[in-house]
Amino acid sequence: MKATTALVLGAALGYFLGTEKGRETLDQAKGWATETWNDPRVQEKVSEFAKG
Repeated sequence: MKATTALVLGAALGYFLGTEKGRETLDQAKGWATETWNDPRVQEKVSEFAKG
């Protein structure tokens, strides 16, 4: 089971890093994650969590 999981993850990583379409998808995901993290509502919740 671990070998199958490793194979699938390796194939996905190879696709994302090895193809132009994969890199575009990865860049889109990175942009979405950055926008979400920088959202003031998210930062407000992070600050509340950090204060304890």
